[in-house]
Amino acid sequence: MSQTEFFVPSRTFQLFARAIVPNAPRTTNGRIVVFVLSHGLLDNIDAPMFRHIQQTLCTLSIASVAFDFHGNGRSTGTTSYGNYHDEADDIANLVQYLHSVGIPNTKHVYVIGVLAHSKGASSMMLFATKYAHLCPSFLVNLSGRFWLAREITMRWTQENQRQLRETGKFLWRRYGAKPTKSNGAIITGSEQRLVREYWISMSDMAERAGTDMGVVQMLPLHRTFVLNIMGSKDQIVPDDDVWEYDRLMRMAAPHADRVVTRIVPGAKHFWNNQRELEALDRSLVRWLTTVLPKIGL
Repeated sequence: MSQTEFFVPSRTFQLFARAIVPNAPRTTNGRIVVFVLSHGLLDNIDAPMFRHIQQTLCTLSIASVAFDFHGNGRSTGTTSYGNYHDEADDIANLVQYLHSVGIPNTKHVYVIGVLAHSKGASSMMLFATKYAHLCPSFLVNLSGRFWLAREITMRWTQENQRQLRETGKFLWRRYGAKPTKSNGAIITGSEQRLVREYWISMSDMAERAGTDMGVVQMLPLHRTFVLNIMGSKDQIVPDDDVWEYDRLMRMAAPHADRVVTRIVPGAKHFWNNQRELEALDRSLVRWLTTVLPKIGL
């Protein structure tokens, strides 16, 4: 197994990525097959979940590239609360880069799947519809939100709401090497290398609320398989979100085997303990074992 860290140029910023390639990786037409991994809100690829998933894929002889969205982790640029479409562009830029340039010190690669968590999962769905020609054979939606206009109960404090009414924005968090918070919310994921300020504005909230995830009906499900996974005790995303994804995809899918939805008993949103990660492994490995042969792998 080899690990390589590198930067991918993308418009006016650079995306930080980590590739893990097994010693004898699976290939197709002479190219190493790769899964792309995308994180959630203000998280990064150093979170234990992503390192764990990359190791799991490695045991299946599948290479993976996890990356930080712009404005997160070690990527440059700034992020915002409602920039789902921008993050979809990040995924597209990375996939195109991997297809044209590949992984440093590795022969050509071919992206066969994207696995994304939380906000990143919603961005992944937008990528797969906006860039249908780049949509890979496999999409794994891990704890993704469907109803983006629905806010988490008590996410914003009264002071946050007052500032929003009076000034049109408020500072929600400072995040990075020494993350702090203004409202007592839990900071998840690993510490990041840069300290940044995360502002929420009225336009950010409107952009998020106006993002229509119903576009999943336009996924190229004639050639793509989807796995939706959610924890039964997810405290961030209600379970009807995953079932709405499931319902709309099944309506559009030509065959029932194209969409699989799994609820993992006892698992929460961030998949941050060993028991949850092992249960996630079982769902992911069982599904991949079933669908990989369908594309000749």
